Amino acid sequence: MKRRDLLNSISRRRGWRAGRTLSTALVVAALLACGTVMLTPSRASAEEPAPPKLRLPAVAAPTRYHLELTLVPDADTFAGAVDIELTLKKATPVLWLNGQNLTVKEAILETGGQSLTAKVIATPKDYIGFSFDKAVGPGAARLHIAYQGKIDRKNMEGVFQVKEGGAWYVYTQFEPIFARKAFPGFDEPGYKVPWQVTLHVKKEDSAFSNTPIVSETDDPNGMKTVKFAETKPLPSYLVAVAVGTFDTVDAGTAGKKHTHIRIVVPHGESAEARYAAKTTPAIVNLLEGYFGIPYPYEKLDEVAIPLAGYAMEHAGMVTYGSGIILWPPDQDSLQKHRLWVSVGAHELAHQWFGDYVTTAWWNDIWLNEGFASWMADKISNEYKPEWHMHISELNGYQGAMDTDALVSSRKVRQPIESDDDIANSFDGITYNKGSALLNMFETYMSPERFQKGIHLYLEKHAWGNATSADFLAALGTVDPAIPASFSSFLDQAGVPEVNASLKCAGGAPRLELEQQRFLPVGSTGSADQMWQIPVCAKYPSGSTEARQCALVTAKTKELTLSKATGCPQWVFANDGAAGYYRVHYQGHLLDSLLKDDTRTLGLAERVGLVGDVAAFTGGGQMKRGEALGMVPEFLQDPAPQVTAKTLEIASGLEFNIVPDSLLPKYRKFLENMYGGRAHELGWKSKPGEDAATERLRPTLLDVTADEAEDPELIAQAKTLANEWLSNHNAVAPDMVGVVLRTAAEHGDRAFFRRLRSEAKKEKDQNTRGQLLNAMGSFRDPEIVKAAMPILLTSEFDPRESLGILFGATQWPANRDLVYDFVKQNIGALEAKLPQDVLPFMPYAAASYCDEQHRADVEAFFKDRSAKYPGGPRTLDQVLEGISLCAANKSAQQASVVAFLSGYGSKAGAGR
Repeated sequence: MKRRDLLNSISRRRGWRAGRTLSTALVVAALLACGTVMLTPSRASAEEPAPPKLRLPAVAAPTRYHLELTLVPDADTFAGAVDIELTLKKATPVLWLNGQNLTVKEAILETGGQSLTAKVIATPKDYIGFSFDKAVGPGAARLHIAYQGKIDRKNMEGVFQVKEGGAWYVYTQFEPIFARKAFPGFDEPGYKVPWQVTLHVKKEDSAFSNTPIVSETDDPNGMKTVKFAETKPLPSYLVAVAVGTFDTVDAGTAGKKHTHIRIVVPHGESAEARYAAKTTPAIVNLLEGYFGIPYPYEKLDEVAIPLAGYAMEHAGMVTYGSGIILWPPDQDSLQKHRLWVSVGAHELAHQWFGDYVTTAWWNDIWLNEGFASWMADKISNEYKPEWHMHISELNGYQGAMDTDALVSSRKVRQPIESDDDIANSFDGITYNKGSALLNMFETYMSPERFQKGIHLYLEKHAWGNATSADFLAALGTVDPAIPASFSSFLDQAGVPEVNASLKCAGGAPRLELEQQRFLPVGSTGSADQMWQIPVCAKYPSGSTEARQCALVTAKTKELTLSKATGCPQWVFANDGAAGYYRVHYQGHLLDSLLKDDTRTLGLAERVGLVGDVAAFTGGGQMKRGEALGMVPEFLQDPAPQVTAKTLEIASGLEFNIVPDSLLPKYRKFLENMYGGRAHELGWKSKPGEDAATERLRPTLLDVTADEAEDPELIAQAKTLANEWLSNHNAVAPDMVGVVLRTAAEHGDRAFFRRLRSEAKKEKDQNTRGQLLNAMGSFRDPEIVKAAMPILLTSEFDPRESLGILFGATQWPANRDLVYDFVKQNIGALEAKLPQDVLPFMPYAAASYCDEQHRADVEAFFKDRSAKYPGGPRTLDQVLEGISLCAANKSAQQASVVAFLSGYGSKAGAGR
């Protein structure tokens, strides 16, 4: 599942058989309508057994499900019946299942020729108990449960509704632990069995699930019964349904089995699916070619969900937020193409890695998500090499390193001890660090040998569950040293820092390597930590280049550069920038890499080098003023990706480090470095531009207009914004966001009112989102005060308007306004906002940079965050970030002040 990256949206914009089944729609609909209680659940008492703490007892396991649901899109509740074929492993007087917000109406167990009525033990959350007058089992059994559940209109989890174009639609989202809101069952990934789903829906509605429809029959009262084929073995979280007045777009077939592909969209939106329909077959074919296994399922439906900011890999029925898969023809853009292909490749890779072979428990979810992220990069690069998607992935890897440097970070393979741990496991460590590790070991082993290990893993665990140990064992058949090395990265948090020194005296040239944990200035962590690091170095060897690799398994390691002809002029200690470690070059090594002859470094290596320099200013190994002095050298590189990467060194300093008295000089520095190139690029693309230049344009214009405060660019943005509000063809789709934000940052109340008015009228989700984000970008405190209360109204869906709140935090003058608003209205916000947003509420105060505010944030959120799913770790990371900001300011401000104080008006190397 590729979730919305909430941190991007709330931090500075730059920086989830018949039997006794109720068999007719009439009976099920009657239960739904009248709410008849056929069996009254008892309340848990002192005499009743206590529910499980986290995992279900290992006394029973399902072998097959028959699930029947009545789903009416505009209803508040649904009726359900589930028959679970079981194996009772031993005698037990009570059978615990997962279930939440369900009202059980009947529960009957058939076993040993007997039919036993169960007494229901209700619990507040996660579990439903079914107790019997005497112990049941061991042996085969069938549990029949009739029940009623709730359809959610606030949270996109369990069974939920979304309104689009005046019509209601029902969807499901069960990962990680929301299937229990749709049916009682074994809601853990290790229980993987076949499912047969039957839906009762209105005659005019379409119904979709994981498998093809096998029958569709009319029923009384305007209903129909839609029966789907039995699935291959699936865990509960991969089951899915969708009901509503959908349109379908035929996307042809793909793969060796000529699997039929459809794009399923809300009524009237077929034209917006053209790019997804065009590209999906090619993505499937590329994936099938890599895995060497035909697409595993009978069909492939790709379903668009309005307002959703995530995608989900249900077997045979993948769901995507509409903004990912759909857009009007006049909004076609490179940015949307890249997003779709990357997310589409990620979710479709899951059909093998995650669905065909499923993780056994949530501690290994990186096997699903990290792998799919890594595979998406591979497939995207193969499909469109000119997009350089591997550079985007590298930036993602280095972003994961920033998180991983925190003492509040977690292991990739983190023990799961609570629901909080499950919620936390879907983060950048799982996705980006997991992907980075796969990339590192593929590079070290060679792509061919790594692919062989993957094939072995998939073949051995086909249709089943597997663990990290299983995956590493498969790689170990190819290279026995890999499991221990890989485990050293999975089973401990942190990023290695590798200090590299070149020694040429007294024999052959040697690269001396020393490892420790990379930590930011002010960190309370210990650097005394070791990994088994696969380090690959490259260096000149005569007229060519040589590459040597070694596992650094001790504190220090000496790598003899045996192919060097004399003392090499330079050594790059992270070949391909594939290693998940920071390289701190000692002596003259960094200077030698900054010289012109370093054009022998590849694009990823040059981007990675800039990223390491930026990181070491945060770690205190390098002064920020010194790094600012390197920016002109880095900007000699013609690659737009390198230019963009230098902003990690140069931008954002006005918020916490640069004193007000030096802001004019800082803005002049930014203008000199980036203004010329920004003006050269302009607000409109030019014929013949490559993809990297197109992507650089909004980034540079954003910084030059908003941080350097270039008056000409600000004026142009205001003019373009007003033109776009009258005619959406006036600005290219990829530029709309930065144009509106820039105009808003320097805009007045009249412009705010116009944005608000247009957002109310706008029917397209993507466009409305851009308008709302701009409404959160004003600097004027009075406008911010007027904007924030919008979140408490029904003017916009809170899933969309949240950007108003978090966008305002970027300007120091508005920090207190935002934080005070949250504190004063926390109860109303908790009631209004979706559950998965609440853990991130402390980010409303994350831009503070002093210990006094840190203490206040901790006091206010500590008890509240404990109630949010995954909240405690998120709060810990916010608090640590505030402390580290304060420490970094103390350590680096003097060097920045010295640099800017001596900085003249000469443009230098800026372009």
